[in-house]
Parts: sequence; C-alpha cells; structure tokens
Amino acid sequence: MIKNKILILSSAQFGYSTTTYKYCEYSLEQFEITYLCWDYNLPRIELPSVTVKYISRDSSLLKRNFTLLHTFHKEIQNGYDLIFLTYVRGISFIKILNLNSRFLMYIDTFGVMANAKKRWVYDAILKLEVSFYSNVAVISDGLAKRLGRKKYEILPLGGMCFNNEPKSFEKLELLYVGTLENRRIIDCVKGFHKYLIKYEIEQNGVIFKIIGDSPNHELEEIRQYVKSNNLLETIHLIGYVPQKELNPYFKSANIGVSFVPMESYFEYQPPTKTFEYLISGLPVIATGTYENRKLITSWAGVIINDNADAFCEGIAKLQSKKIDFCSERIRKEYSKYTWKKAVASHFIPIIKNLTSN
Repeated sequence: MIKNKILILSSAQFGYSTTTYKYCEYSLEQFEITYLCWDYNLPRIELPSVTVKYISRDSSLLKRNFTLLHTFHKEIQNGYDLIFLTYVRGISFIKILNLNSRFLMYIDTFGVMANAKKRWVYDAILKLEVSFYSNVAVISDGLAKRLGRKKYEILPLGGMCFNNEPKSFEKLELLYVGTLENRRIIDCVKGFHKYLIKYEIEQNGVIFKIIGDSPNHELEEIRQYVKSNNLLETIHLIGYVPQKELNPYFKSANIGVSFVPMESYFEYQPPTKTFEYLISGLPVIATGTYENRKLITSWAGVIINDNADAFCEGIAKLQSKKIDFCSERIRKEYSKYTWKKAVASHFIPIIKNLTSN
C-alpha cells in the first residue's frame, strides 16, 4: 500500500507535545510521516517509521524564528501530500510562499498568559494568521467560535489510561498532574488545608499529591506554604514526572484534581488530564469551565468554583459521595476518549479526506 506523505511542522521538540506525538504514534501505519521541529536539546524520543528533523536554536530570537520558517518552507519543497501545521509566529508566510501545497492548520489554544494586553495581542495575530488557511482544525467548537470560523474540523484531545485496577474509596488520595504555571494550584492547597481543619481530619487521613512544575515560582510558593503549615505528611510535592512514569501515581490515587482557573481564555480548553483521570477510573474534582461541565457527570466527580473554599467543600462532597463511585463504570464510560480512539475516529479520517480531494 502506498502511503500518503504527511509533513508535521511544529515548534515543539518531537515527543514533548503529547498531541502531535499521539497523532504520529497511532497513524504511522496509515501515513508516511515526517516531523520537523526545534531542537531544545532535550533527550530525543523516537517512533519507528517517523522521520524527525531538528532545527538548531543557536542564534538570536529574530534570527532563529526566521530560520524556523525558512526551514519549514524548504522542507515543503520535498513534496508532501499534506502539511499539518501547529501555530508559530509568522506561520501565514508559509501559506503565502506555498500556494499550491495542501495544508491543515491546527489550533489547540489561544493565549493563556496572565497579562491581558499580551493575551489580546497574541490572539489578534493568531486569528489574522490562521485566516490565510482554508483548512483549519480545532480541539473544540468553542475555540472555533473564538476564531470566527464557520468551516472547520474538530480534532478532540484524548488521554492515556494509566490504571486498569478497581479503586477503593475508603481513604481519599487526591492527585494533581499538570503544569503549575498560571493555574493557581496554591488555592487547591489552601482549600485542602481548610478541609483538614474544618472536618478535623487526622494526619494521613487524606493525601494530596501534586505532580508538576513551572518556569515561575509557583512550586516554591506551594512548598513554603506546606512547610510553614506542617502539611508535609499530607501534601506531597513530587515535581515534574515524565508521562511514562505516571502509572504508580494513578494506581495509588483515587481522586483526580482538574483545577483550571475559570477565566475566559481557559473556558474552551479541554484539560488532557481530566480525560486521563476518568479513563483511569478516577472520579474528578474539577472547576466548572465549559469543557469540564460538558464532560463530567454526577457519578464521575464534582464540579466546583475556582477558589480555596470551593475546593474544601468539593472534597467534603466527594467524601459523602464516595460510596457511589465505581471506578470500573467510570473507566468503561470514558474509554471512548483514549488517544487511540480519538486518532482513529477523527485524525485519520480528516487526513485521508484532505489527501484524497
């Protein structure tokens, strides 16, 4: 079988964007894939049959961004049936310089920086650049609406299953996995602390494990709060853990924490970890963003506001409902959201349709 040649252009080093990695992993039998990206000098991840080409970042910001776009343009000249692009600054020039090539522009986020002015500028430029492309895919209808697109494809996020064992809910063990940057996880920590005090929970009566880091000082802020309030036995700060090493934490925990600030720029961002908690059989305590409310049913968790008091009461609600939770039911009902199924039902059909026209 002759495979269609697909070129993926991304600023993320191969293997460090879960989305594009999973697209490659579960479609490599269907397509001949080349992945072109920055070299961040991170350990190199490989997939059989996927050709990865790296671009050095050893230059000034302006020069290396020019180098990235220039290298993208040169690679397209090698002839591909479809070019799948993720957003980088200046991506509209790739379309202008390659009018006869077939593209699929993929958008999975708008600006999520805390500074409103920077966010506005980023979003305005992104919308302008994306308007050059006729074929656009987004992760949710809400993002398409923000883009102002009437014609678009949906490429939903998926998740990995990190646990297949049934869960006991006799003693709650909460797990947060994800970035700490601009997520206000300190509010979860303060809410957890309030819960311990208000409901007079004994040391080790409930555990909260936090996995993640950020380029800023969020982890240090949390660490100082935990230490100064003598919470080291109940709140465990793990730091960054590679995805392939997460299984033991999902097997130990029985509650997933999906705490996304309820800001407009997060409203239509489905959190990957929400899927992964549920696919792994963990009920979820989640903030009430549009995407979380759409996903989480009453028998699979609780929805809360994005503050410490709400997190405190959310844990209490989980405690009162724990007799009703069934990890097997949760895992079975949400198994349709695995990456393998998401790629098979959306990514592969969309790529095949575009390459056949």
